[in-house]
Amino acid sequence: MGTVDVIVPFYRDLAALRGCVASVLTSRSRTAFELIIVNDASPEPDVAAYWRELRGNATVIDVPVRQGYAAALNRGLALHCERDAVILHCDALVAGDWLDRLAQHAVDRDVGIVGTFTDKAGLATYPLPKRDNPLPPDETVASLDALFARANSAKSAPVPAINGPCLYLRRECVSAVGSFDGTPLGSDYGVELDFCLRAGGAQFRHLLAGDVFVGHGGRAPYGAREARDFSERTEAALAKLYPDYATEHAKIAAHDPARPFARRVDLLRLAQAPEHLIVFVSHPWGGGIRRYMNDLAALTKGRCEMLYLEPAANDAVKLYWPRAGESFAAYFRLPEELRELANLLRAIGVERLHFQHVHMQPQAILELPAAVGVPYDCTLHDYYAICPQYHLVTEDGRYCGEPDAAGCAACLARRPPQWNFDITAWRDAFGRLLRGAERVIAPSQDVAARMRRYFPDVAITVWPHPESPRAPLPRVTRVAILGNLSPEKGLHVVAACARDARERGLPLAFRVLGSTTEPIPQAPDAPLTIYGQYVDAELARIIVEEAPDVLLFAAQVPETYAYTLSVGLESGVPIVAAALGALPERLAGRPQCATVAWNAPPQVWNDALLVAAERGQRGAEPFPQPISAVAP
Repeated sequence: MGTVDVIVPFYRDLAALRGCVASVLTSRSRTAFELIIVNDASPEPDVAAYWRELRGNATVIDVPVRQGYAAALNRGLALHCERDAVILHCDALVAGDWLDRLAQHAVDRDVGIVGTFTDKAGLATYPLPKRDNPLPPDETVASLDALFARANSAKSAPVPAINGPCLYLRRECVSAVGSFDGTPLGSDYGVELDFCLRAGGAQFRHLLAGDVFVGHGGRAPYGAREARDFSERTEAALAKLYPDYATEHAKIAAHDPARPFARRVDLLRLAQAPEHLIVFVSHPWGGGIRRYMNDLAALTKGRCEMLYLEPAANDAVKLYWPRAGESFAAYFRLPEELRELANLLRAIGVERLHFQHVHMQPQAILELPAAVGVPYDCTLHDYYAICPQYHLVTEDGRYCGEPDAAGCAACLARRPPQWNFDITAWRDAFGRLLRGAERVIAPSQDVAARMRRYFPDVAITVWPHPESPRAPLPRVTRVAILGNLSPEKGLHVVAACARDARERGLPLAFRVLGSTTEPIPQAPDAPLTIYGQYVDAELARIIVEEAPDVLLFAAQVPETYAYTLSVGLESGVPIVAAALGALPERLAGRPQCATVAWNAPPQVWNDALLVAAERGQRGAEPFPQPISAVAP
């Protein structure tokens, strides 16, 4: 293979360019290449000095007037019309023999473009698909590229179009298709995709190289909002220009060609991890069991890495990596694929299983420890080993009293267990599971004592669940709004105040003692809850029960009287109200009351509420009137 041009279009971010160029020049590829930087009239002051530094290591094409990304690509491609070329974004980072591997995928004459994996802004992103990813902890671009090269050596997948920070273009494709052109798209955003689709129409096929990972800063000559706008316009333009584009795009979304390559890298990372690898077997729900699992994972961080094995649909189980930022998941049907699951767990070096629960799991899950051949633990979060209802519970939700076998059989006749076991077979199966465990853990003496009555030969260790001390919570000011809340009564003001409290981290919680005429964000999306309808005569009692720190009357029209204000005044709770209509008149001379301009921003309302609550607690002096004003 001849020399390959590595073309880097550049407009701004000299620091990123320096990193990109350094990674190219220090890579270990045997393929001959010429580094070509197309300077698209960069405004950065130090570029001339940097070009002098690069003398002899790169060819620089200076464009006197900025012409855009597509024109810069065409300038670079036109320099040597006989060579294959790599388009490399100026904030990309390459490693190892990246160019050798990339060029190997382009040996067939019908290949047009070859793309790579990346962490941001490309068809194939890792670890999470279609995301801007940070690099995983303890990984670098070089280490990830080495993992991809090892896990997916010489493997590729066909794709209808590809984009990303690194694209290999065969010269036959460039000669047949022509130049990059953003005119049909309305901008240079997406010109690589347009070129791919034109090349596909000329019978060239495109590949995703599964064995090359290129780091990407993810920077663009657009802001985030502008990039979203360009992306939406580009997708619409491509769909109009190429009738099959939407269908092919949907196919990629449904059957991601990058997934098998990413899964192999996930498995290799897990196999090479220095931590002890443990699998938690559980149900798919949250609750206390999930908290226990997460707490154990947090306590052993740095020493152990956890995988979770949960039931999926139709006797399938899902093995996945729960660590934030990871997407590894694999599915197995049991018992048919029990051997495959066990082989995978052994291959990645799983050292221990930990049974948390079996709810919804296939019956074959009990055979997993023997199939894998590793020690295992069982934690007794409830009574699943002796009771197929798990909680020793009757149909009406009460303690069953632990009847004899006949009583349990009668219960199971009405409420069959998840597996086709009678009570004797159920307890025999779980007795074998517990006896084979290296550790059986109960969170309390009561649980251990109950279980020993059924399995007296099982050693049960009592370990209370690990709980980290929690930081003391700040005192929260409870703000009550009385009556049915409509826009004229301040609905939008209250919603804005709740939003501001969340954004600024203020210790405020809003409670509408009534209903609302329009939906507004509530907990957990905003620090606001709604009591609902009430009988007028009960409002005073409700205020006592709710014990608010301050009442808010944010009327946006001139109130003529307001009976709810009368109830609020009788309660003795501090009040903040709009300085509009009858409200300031009725609050005049009351030391625990303050008014705020009716059209004040939410920050002013919230600050007034905090001051009112604090003064009310201290029994402080009267407020200055009014607290603030915006416009009459």
